[in-house]
Amino acid sequence: MLRIFCLALVCCSVLVSCATPAQKFAATATRSGLKQQNIRGEPFLHRAFVNKAVRQVGTKKSVLHVYIDGDGTPWERGRWPANDPTSRNPLILKLLKADNAPALLLGRPCYHGLNETAPCQYRYWTSHRYSRIVVNSMVTALQRWLENKPFTKITLIGFSGGGTLAVLMAYKIKSVDQLITIAANLDTSSWTHRHGYRALDHSINPIDLPPLPATVEQIHYIGLADSNIAAESVNKFAIRQNNAAFIPIAGFDHHCCWPEIWRQLLAENDSRRQINNRRE
Repeated sequence: MLRIFCLALVCCSVLVSCATPAQKFAATATRSGLKQQNIRGEPFLHRAFVNKAVRQVGTKKSVLHVYIDGDGTPWERGRWPANDPTSRNPLILKLLKADNAPALLLGRPCYHGLNETAPCQYRYWTSHRYSRIVVNSMVTALQRWLENKPFTKITLIGFSGGGTLAVLMAYKIKSVDQLITIAANLDTSSWTHRHGYRALDHSINPIDLPPLPATVEQIHYIGLADSNIAAESVNKFAIRQNNAAFIPIAGFDHHCCWPEIWRQLLAENDSRRQINNRRE
């Protein structure tokens, strides 16, 4: 009997170790109380994860928080395109779990186990990761999901490369009135040059675009110990905008310690939104 029990434990550990990044991400999302669904963009299919607050909102007009994850693992060992680019370290799920507001995690094209669906190719999570076709499909997917739902205002929240996409999406969605980025890549040219990476010539560089309208309040967080994204590049982007706050935090790096203070930061942003609404 003991031998059978031990064999079962070994089999379980093997199955866990063999799970794909998408499967591990989905399992973590389920444990966090999130429900999965697919949304058709154009031309991509997207995997979305919604929290309990979304499912309980009913018909009351409300604000929706839309989370966009980072680049995950586009390359294996920096040399070969990854088969599954889904994040191995789902920090975004920790942020979402700490958020009590109605919230949706909108998956990027070809992530979360959809890497073999049409028209997915490696380029859409490498050279074309912030391209027009990717941005447009995410915008379409979100707009379709919002149909017949009571959300009147949208806060886009992007981590790392997800912050890049959140900025690009904000230009195309009229109901977005707040944009929050965390350790975001807002100047892709300087980022690739700084690290010696291949240039993202087929992607849109946010810093090359005109400023967003002042009706979109922007908050850009960066850790001063972040070795991936330079604080000066985030500040350079923020000072070119009409209504943006650059908030550096000492001691924080690319991953640490955003989940620990996320609920506090959200509360501060909600207070700021309420003050702005009263002024209107």
